[in-house]
Amino acid sequence: MHDIYDKQGQVNSSIRHCLAGHKKHVALLPNLELIDQHIHSKTAISFNESARKGLYFTLAGKQAIRSVNDVTSVQICYQPRDISGDFVMAENEQRSLLQVHISCEHLAGVLGETEEQIIQHFVAMGEKLAPESGVINLAFTHKTAKVCQDILDHSGHSISLAGHLYTLIFSLIEQLQMASHLAECPDCQGKLFQAQNLLEVPNQDAFNLAQLAKRVGLNKEALAIGFYQQVGQPIEQYCLNSRIKLAAALLREDPTAKDHVLAQSGFSEAQFEAAFVQQFGVTSQQYKQIH
Repeated sequence: MHDIYDKQGQVNSSIRHCLAGHKKHVALLPNLELIDQHIHSKTAISFNESARKGLYFTLAGKQAIRSVNDVTSVQICYQPRDISGDFVMAENEQRSLLQVHISCEHLAGVLGETEEQIIQHFVAMGEKLAPESGVINLAFTHKTAKVCQDILDHSGHSISLAGHLYTLIFSLIEQLQMASHLAECPDCQGKLFQAQNLLEVPNQDAFNLAQLAKRVGLNKEALAIGFYQQVGQPIEQYCLNSRIKLAAALLREDPTAKDHVLAQSGFSEAQFEAAFVQQFGVTSQQYKQIH
């Protein structure tokens, strides 16, 4: 992927007719670097991408990541060797990442471990939490969002940026350990299923993570992390989807009951319509006409 960018980090002028975007590469130490990358394909395209061996802590998005609201997923991946391969994008596809790359040797030195211990730990975590791909997906928690914003807002010396990157790495390692515990603890699994069942119950109150966590007996961070690991989507999104699906079912039963449905869903009309379009691709009025 490196050869598609010019020295300023922008896509080369020779291919801007089919690809737009940028890549900012900040090497803070020989084995610690930050990559800020965004690409937008104007047509279907294939190009070569390479990656060095080591650990990758990635915040990914579907548009240029300028704020925490642009982050859609968090990933951790151990790459045992340098790799290179074709990267394919469909027409009008966008991909972005804010990625920290660190060597296992460097992280071992920081944590006071051996390189082999670091490798064994992340290989074991990958086998437990992502046995098919080895790419571990984690929840984008409020704690992670705060660290991410500090990185995005940084404008000072590189040493302070390195500090933010270490904080992100340590935060995600801590989250990884919590996800591992939640995945194998029967008591925690029961609490997560209880939370999921409670979100299925009609409720006109606004979603409150702290209240739900207290009710099932987990802290907010554990609930957000475990729920994402169990269900595969953020708990806030799950709650939104559950309420909209319930609203759709009520509208199918009685197309004239929109006011009642609004009251029961806990949304304002503007919020309701926005969420309805996001979930079904049509407005509630169009949905009633179709169904």
